[in-house]
Amino acid sequence: MPSREDIQHEKLAEWFCANGATVTHLTPAMGQILVGGASCQFPALKNAFFVGDILIKRDCRRMQELAPNCRIINMYGTTETQRAVSYFAIPSQAQKPDYLDSLGDVIPAGRGMKDVQLLVVDRTNRDRLCDVGESGEIYVRAGGLAEGYLALDEVTKEKFVPNWFVDNNQWVEQDKQRVKTQEKPEPWREFYKGPRDRLYRSGDLGRYRPDGNVECTGRADNQVKIRGFRIELGEIDTHLSQHPLVRENVTLVRRDKDEEPTLVSYIVPEMKRWQEWVKERERRNSLSISSDEDSMVARLKRFRSLREDVRQHLKGKLPAYAVPSVLVPLYRFPLK
Repeated sequence: MPSREDIQHEKLAEWFCANGATVTHLTPAMGQILVGGASCQFPALKNAFFVGDILIKRDCRRMQELAPNCRIINMYGTTETQRAVSYFAIPSQAQKPDYLDSLGDVIPAGRGMKDVQLLVVDRTNRDRLCDVGESGEIYVRAGGLAEGYLALDEVTKEKFVPNWFVDNNQWVEQDKQRVKTQEKPEPWREFYKGPRDRLYRSGDLGRYRPDGNVECTGRADNQVKIRGFRIELGEIDTHLSQHPLVRENVTLVRRDKDEEPTLVSYIVPEMKRWQEWVKERERRNSLSISSDEDSMVARLKRFRSLREDVRQHLKGKLPAYAVPSVLVPLYRFPLK
């Protein structure tokens, strides 16, 4: 495993190359660190597994430029579902160089692994599954779901629910018949709760693709209401992350001087690409502010052109009321 000193943009890619890494398991954020600003290729990498957040096509493309023989596997899951429960595989650039062009900006969560289903359920009528392209809430149907949350009975009832699409009693009756055929019950039945067809309510929004794969579109509990408009913070963050000069981002609701709610997006620029972008457009900051300068005023001045470009990018993707009023550049997100 790389040392703490090696987990930096250029250094991490160099570590992969020097050590001939063939497989890696990362969060999308760590993947951005791996490819951000890197120039060293690591062709020995064969498989890269990602889980823990939305995976963006831009980052996959950059990964395959550095690792042309790498197959990218995007996985979906949470602790409550016993980690990853679905996957979507992207062939290596060497196998299918144009495959990423066929995908949208967000890599699909894919299909359930063995004995797992991802169900996209209508949020207004939970008795129906959504049609292709229709947004709904993702429920996970699997035998390996967690039992619940310790000492949080109400939350457990809300998140772990019986599968109302099937008659669970049929499994119970089958199990009873099986027990009758045995001379004595198995010892583990002392702890057995019986056959249960349960669903985990993920809180994630998603939709079916025409090919049957599921893609995530945001969070059901990340919706806010500002000036009468319902806004999905996750949708804003998804579009922000697609800007080529934005490495990390998060959108929050803050109160302005009049105590009115307003959208504020915090962005961490891809510094190397940003510097090249500024140079190409002859927009170098005449103040020559050092990268060590971390005052709010200095950052707002230094990244003025970037903030303008990001805002124009969002205006082309979102309705006017969903474009953040304030964009705050940061050199890094705080860890605590």
